[in-house]
Amino acid sequence: MAGPSVHGQKNKPHKAGRKAGLSARQKHKSNKEVAPGHRPSIKSQQSCAVSSKQQRQQTTKHHREVQREQALAQKRNPQPPRVVSLLPVSQDVDMPRLWAQLIGAAASEAPRAVSVDPGMDVDCEGMPPMVPTIVKLPGQSRSMIELLPPPPDSGNPVTAVDIARSAEVLLLVLPGSAKASQVDAGGLSSLAVLRLMGLPSLQVVVQGEVGASLKDRSVAKKRAQAAVTSQIAGEHKVMTADSAADCQQVLRHLGEIHPSLPLWRQQRPALHLHSARPLFNAADPSARGSVVLKAYVRYQGLSVNQPLHILGCGDFNIDRIEVADEPVSSGCKSAANGAQCMDMAGSGARLLTVADPAARQGVVRLNTPDPLAGEQTWPTTEELMEAEARGSSEGSKRKRRLPAGMSDYQAAWITEEEMQDIGDSGSEGEDQAAERQGGDAEPRFGEGAMDGAASMADLDEEDDQTDDMQDSEAAGEQSFAEFKRQRRAEQDDVEFPDEIDTPTDTPARDRFARYRGLKSWRSSPWDPREGLPQEYANTFAFENFKRAHKRAKAGAEGVSRDSNGAPPGSYVAVHLADVPADVAMRLVQRVQAASQGSAAPLVAHGLLQHETKLSVLNFAVKKDSNFTETLPNKAELLFVTGLRSFTARPIYSTDDPNVDKHKLERFLHDKRQCVATIYGPIQYPPLPLLAFKITPDQTPQLAMAGTLRSCDPDRVVLKKIVLSGYPVKVHKKKAVVRWMFHNPEDVRWFKPLELWTKYGRRGRIKEPIGTHGAMKCMFDGVVQQRDAVCASLFKRSYPVWPGSLDFCR
Repeated sequence: MAGPSVHGQKNKPHKAGRKAGLSARQKHKSNKEVAPGHRPSIKSQQSCAVSSKQQRQQTTKHHREVQREQALAQKRNPQPPRVVSLLPVSQDVDMPRLWAQLIGAAASEAPRAVSVDPGMDVDCEGMPPMVPTIVKLPGQSRSMIELLPPPPDSGNPVTAVDIARSAEVLLLVLPGSAKASQVDAGGLSSLAVLRLMGLPSLQVVVQGEVGASLKDRSVAKKRAQAAVTSQIAGEHKVMTADSAADCQQVLRHLGEIHPSLPLWRQQRPALHLHSARPLFNAADPSARGSVVLKAYVRYQGLSVNQPLHILGCGDFNIDRIEVADEPVSSGCKSAANGAQCMDMAGSGARLLTVADPAARQGVVRLNTPDPLAGEQTWPTTEELMEAEARGSSEGSKRKRRLPAGMSDYQAAWITEEEMQDIGDSGSEGEDQAAERQGGDAEPRFGEGAMDGAASMADLDEEDDQTDDMQDSEAAGEQSFAEFKRQRRAEQDDVEFPDEIDTPTDTPARDRFARYRGLKSWRSSPWDPREGLPQEYANTFAFENFKRAHKRAKAGAEGVSRDSNGAPPGSYVAVHLADVPADVAMRLVQRVQAASQGSAAPLVAHGLLQHETKLSVLNFAVKKDSNFTETLPNKAELLFVTGLRSFTARPIYSTDDPNVDKHKLERFLHDKRQCVATIYGPIQYPPLPLLAFKITPDQTPQLAMAGTLRSCDPDRVVLKKIVLSGYPVKVHKKKAVVRWMFHNPEDVRWFKPLELWTKYGRRGRIKEPIGTHGAMKCMFDGVVQQRDAVCASLFKRSYPVWPGSLDFCR
């Protein structure tokens, strides 16, 4: 008969209660006290609730006081005008009308709006010129904003980069008409660049038709909200700008926005240049002197001892910093006025700080290597030529006759008497064979060297010309045949990666003399300091990159509390030292063009420690989905980071984690993340990267985008080649392989290599057969007739040395 459990009956376990034993009561008591999930008593629970409530109140009060103090400090301290950049994302937007409405709304309460250019006035009643203008906000006498007009060439994606560098608030303008295009192709390109560079605070404005009804305005706002959300995630407030009252409301809202900037902009001081004036005769091409720049110091304090990078001009040292008069008096005390200042003799300028030559970082680009440090065992060109001449003269005087099969290394351990005995006992045929060989043994793979510097130079040139046959030679207009050739090469690289044909006119041991084999890609060692090119001696390397970055950020944050710098928010005149005449003229023209609205605003950044020194930069990049052309290795591109713009020819490699070797990629393929390696000045992450393909008489195309990964010259990038052959005769584990080599000497040279097949077999070379490069091979399993036999070779690749060390464009 079945028990109660069959019918689903479950009896409660017996509870001993007060009659339980001592051990049971003790165990229950210990579990009640120690267990984290035990039920506390009512009294203790009430006391904990009271204490936790008081603690929450104290924490909330503390946060409220901290925020209040920060708000008061922000109001007391001078703030530079907030930079608001207007960006129409459609050609249907009437920008002159909107610009006039905004200037007129700002001038309705303020008597006058002031242009950044001191020699240009803004007419608030008529149609004002579209130039950078500083205006006071309506109803806020102490708040100002700097309105930047849209770039003249809105379809150029490079101009969107300038907006991302300068704008603190981005004012997106969309048309309100239902028939108009909300976002056109130029707007999509600009928004894509801004997303990659890092968006500042965003405000959406709809420019509706004059006299539109409330219903039409509401529908236009919903339409604009949908268009912006499809490109930029998140909820964005949409406002209308149809009338003067709407424009005043927009300006008030811009004054209340707290700018949210990317981190790479917050870590460094920035100057939005308002004027530039040389203090020497810039008409003399050979002259060098000082140039005065006037601008607000933003984000971080500017030290007089740190270098300054100006986009398109280069890196410069600062001679001194003075306090200048602001373009618009905001009614608040200047930060530099509170500091210790002194009047300059004969002028109204007030000196703030002067550079200390001992503490100045200086503009140092290349490293000066010690010729005795890390001395290489490779001889010089003169030593190679002397050794060759000495060897030929000694060989003509006395020629050692070696038995067949004996190498020079083996003969070096045999004395002259033993050699004579061996020679006397050898047969005449062996002596003739040794004479035909010239007394030289067959060198083993990886142990041979070149006979002279000329031979090495010829092989290097031939290797570069043949290995990089698929690489792009120079930027320029490509013919249709060249485009088809590169497209075919990219497809071959996808279908048959790293496979090349063994040359028939050149011995493989000479053609691939700089390559070596690896037993295991994961565990085989590769010394990162072995066989480095001469250019590597001019680069800088970090012992600990993260620690250096941390110290550089701490030094930049401490400038605001230092007496040798200008605090954020102050309007200063920066004197640059030792500026060439051509650079000074180019700088003055660029600043004047920006103040007149014909060019994007020019921004100068204060560099962190070591950011002028040359190193090897590694960027994690991915090809842009809209870029349809091939992107070969070492193709010239325009690299645009948050700080610099310069041309470079990168090499691409795999982005494999937790490995010490990375394989070179011949092309940057779609939907595949790689690492681009170049020579460049040291920069600290986070920092965005945009690479553009520059073609004459065409708009630059965004080719790839990414971020800065590290500055590491020891990152090993290996170029892999695969030599392939096919079995012509198979017997179980043995096979005769042809078409991998074309002469028996090459087979003996590469005999130590490990072979592998595409069906997963491993093997080795036993011996050559015949005189046409056939060889007998042994494998670890049965080989199929349809299989392909391969051998892998590797050599280290290095980026292309830059043509100009200015790194500015």
